[in-house]
Amino acid sequence: MVMGVGNVLLSDEGLGVHFINSLTKESLPENVELLEGGTAGLELIHPIQDVDFLIIVDAVNAEDEPGAIFRFEPDDLRILPPQFQVSFHQVGILEVWAMANVLGKAPNTLIFGIQPKSLEMGLELTPEVQVVLPKVKELVLQEIHNINHMGEFIPHKHN
Repeated sequence: MVMGVGNVLLSDEGLGVHFINSLTKESLPENVELLEGGTAGLELIHPIQDVDFLIIVDAVNAEDEPGAIFRFEPDDLRILPPQFQVSFHQVGILEVWAMANVLGKAPNTLIFGIQPKSLEMGLELTPEVQVVLPKVKELVLQEIHNINHMGEFIPHKHN
Protein backbone atom coordinates (compact mmCIF):
# COMPACT_ATOMS: atom_id res chain seq x y z
CA MET A 1 0.00 0.00 0.00
CA VAL A 2 1.16 3.51 -0.76
CA MET A 3 -0.45 6.05 1.54
CA GLY A 4 -0.29 9.81 1.35
CA VAL A 5 -1.26 11.79 4.42
CA GLY A 6 -1.75 15.46 5.13
CA ASN A 7 -4.17 18.35 5.19
CA VAL A 8 -4.78 19.75 1.69
CA LEU A 9 -6.05 23.03 3.17
CA LEU A 10 -2.60 23.93 4.52
CA SER A 11 -0.56 24.15 1.29
CA ASP A 12 2.54 21.90 1.63
CA GLU A 13 1.04 19.98 4.57
CA GLY A 14 -1.15 18.27 1.96
CA LEU A 15 1.73 17.05 -0.20
CA GLY A 16 1.07 13.36 0.60
CA VAL A 17 -2.51 13.64 -0.67
CA HIS A 18 -1.39 15.50 -3.82
CA PHE A 19 1.21 12.78 -4.32
CA ILE A 20 -1.38 9.96 -4.15
CA ASN A 21 -3.57 11.84 -6.63
CA SER A 22 -0.64 12.00 -9.07
CA LEU A 23 0.12 8.29 -8.53
CA THR A 24 -3.44 7.30 -9.54
CA LYS A 25 -2.49 8.31 -13.10
CA GLU A 26 0.34 5.71 -13.21
CA SER A 27 -0.18 2.12 -14.29
CA LEU A 28 0.77 0.27 -11.12
CA PRO A 29 1.12 -3.48 -10.48
CA GLU A 30 -2.18 -5.10 -9.45
CA ASN A 31 -0.97 -5.79 -5.92
CA VAL A 32 -0.48 -2.07 -5.17
CA GLU A 33 -3.21 -0.29 -3.26
CA LEU A 34 -3.32 3.51 -2.91
CA LEU A 35 -4.77 5.19 0.15
CA GLU A 36 -5.36 8.87 0.63
CA GLY A 37 -5.00 9.04 4.40
CA GLY A 38 -5.78 12.74 4.75
CA THR A 39 -5.64 13.53 8.46
CA ALA A 40 -7.65 10.46 9.46
CA GLY A 41 -5.46 9.44 12.39
CA LEU A 42 -6.39 6.29 14.23
CA GLU A 43 -8.98 5.18 11.63
CA LEU A 44 -5.95 4.31 9.47
CA ILE A 45 -4.96 1.42 11.76
CA HIS A 46 -7.40 -1.05 10.24
CA PRO A 47 -6.52 -0.50 6.54
CA ILE A 48 -2.77 -0.85 7.17
CA GLN A 49 -3.00 -4.04 9.24
CA ASP A 50 -3.82 -6.15 6.20
CA VAL A 51 -0.86 -5.13 4.06
CA ASP A 52 2.67 -6.54 4.02
CA PHE A 53 4.45 -3.41 2.87
CA LEU A 54 3.45 0.18 3.51
CA ILE A 55 5.04 3.24 1.90
CA ILE A 56 3.98 6.55 3.41
CA VAL A 57 4.49 9.98 1.84
CA ASP A 58 4.11 12.89 4.25
CA ALA A 59 5.43 16.31 5.14
CA VAL A 60 8.17 16.17 7.78
CA ASN A 61 9.90 18.99 9.54
CA ALA A 62 13.63 18.41 9.61
CA GLU A 63 14.37 22.16 9.62
CA ASP A 64 15.95 21.65 6.21
CA GLU A 65 15.64 23.22 2.76
CA PRO A 66 12.06 23.19 1.41
CA GLY A 67 11.65 20.19 -0.88
CA ALA A 68 14.37 18.11 0.85
CA ILE A 69 13.47 14.40 0.67
CA PHE A 70 14.06 11.98 3.55
CA ARG A 71 13.73 8.18 3.39
CA PHE A 72 13.47 6.35 6.68
CA GLU A 73 11.84 3.46 8.51
CA PRO A 74 9.99 3.86 11.83
CA ASP A 75 12.91 2.32 13.74
CA ASP A 76 15.24 4.99 12.35
CA LEU A 77 13.46 7.58 14.45
CA ARG A 78 15.48 6.69 17.50
CA ILE A 79 18.57 8.04 15.76
CA LEU A 80 17.11 11.11 14.05
CA PRO A 81 17.90 14.54 15.50
CA PRO A 82 15.41 15.84 18.09
CA GLN A 83 14.14 18.68 15.87
CA PHE A 84 12.95 16.12 13.30
CA GLN A 85 9.16 16.32 13.47
CA VAL A 86 7.58 13.51 11.49
CA SER A 87 4.02 14.71 11.33
CA PHE A 88 2.11 17.94 11.63
CA HIS A 89 -1.20 16.17 12.22
CA GLN A 90 -3.02 15.70 15.50
CA VAL A 91 -2.32 11.97 15.54
CA GLY A 92 0.93 11.39 13.72
CA ILE A 93 1.36 8.54 11.29
CA LEU A 94 3.96 6.98 13.57
CA GLU A 95 1.46 6.72 16.41
CA VAL A 96 -0.87 4.94 13.98
CA TRP A 97 1.95 2.57 13.00
CA ALA A 98 2.89 1.93 16.65
CA MET A 99 -0.74 1.25 17.57
CA ALA A 100 -1.09 -1.20 14.65
CA ASN A 101 2.01 -2.94 16.00
CA VAL A 102 0.52 -3.19 19.50
CA LEU A 103 -2.79 -4.53 18.16
CA GLY A 104 -1.25 -7.26 16.06
CA LYS A 105 1.13 -6.45 13.34
CA ALA A 106 2.26 -3.33 11.59
CA PRO A 107 3.43 -3.77 8.02
CA ASN A 108 7.02 -3.33 6.91
CA THR A 109 6.98 0.44 6.61
CA LEU A 110 9.01 2.98 4.71
CA ILE A 111 8.42 6.72 4.92
CA PHE A 112 9.32 9.34 2.36
CA GLY A 113 9.19 12.66 4.13
CA ILE A 114 9.42 15.98 2.36
CA GLN A 115 10.34 19.26 4.03
CA PRO A 116 7.48 21.73 3.44
CA LYS A 117 8.03 25.41 2.74
CA SER A 118 4.63 26.70 3.82
CA LEU A 119 1.89 25.46 6.12
CA GLU A 120 -0.26 28.54 5.52
CA MET A 121 -3.89 28.19 4.46
CA GLY A 122 -3.98 27.40 0.76
CA LEU A 123 -4.86 24.59 -1.64
CA GLU A 124 -1.71 24.78 -3.76
CA LEU A 125 1.71 23.31 -3.10
CA THR A 126 4.66 25.69 -3.15
CA PRO A 127 6.86 25.39 -6.26
CA GLU A 128 9.75 24.07 -4.12
CA VAL A 129 7.65 21.08 -3.05
CA GLN A 130 5.77 20.61 -6.34
CA VAL A 131 9.05 20.23 -8.21
CA VAL A 132 10.28 17.28 -6.09
CA LEU A 133 7.11 15.16 -6.35
CA PRO A 134 8.20 13.51 -9.66
CA LYS A 135 11.46 12.47 -7.95
CA VAL A 136 9.50 11.03 -5.00
CA LYS A 137 7.25 9.18 -7.47
CA GLU A 138 10.33 7.67 -9.13
CA LEU A 139 11.69 6.58 -5.70
CA VAL A 140 8.36 5.03 -4.68
CA LEU A 141 8.03 3.17 -8.00
CA GLN A 142 11.57 1.79 -7.52
CA GLU A 143 10.58 0.54 -4.05
CA ILE A 144 7.43 -1.14 -5.45
CA HIS A 145 9.54 -2.82 -8.13
CA ASN A 146 12.03 -4.05 -5.53
CA ILE A 147 9.29 -5.40 -3.25
CA ASN A 148 7.68 -7.28 -6.15
CA HIS A 149 10.99 -8.75 -7.34
CA MET A 150 13.07 -9.10 -4.16
CA GLY A 151 10.42 -9.22 -1.43
CA GLU A 152 11.88 -6.24 0.45
CA PHE A 153 12.47 -2.50 0.39
CA ILE A 154 15.65 -1.36 -1.31
CA PRO A 155 18.29 -1.97 1.40
CA HIS A 156 19.80 1.06 3.15
CA LYS A 157 23.14 2.11 1.75
CA HIS A 158 25.62 2.29 4.61
CA ASN A 159 28.47 4.71 4.07
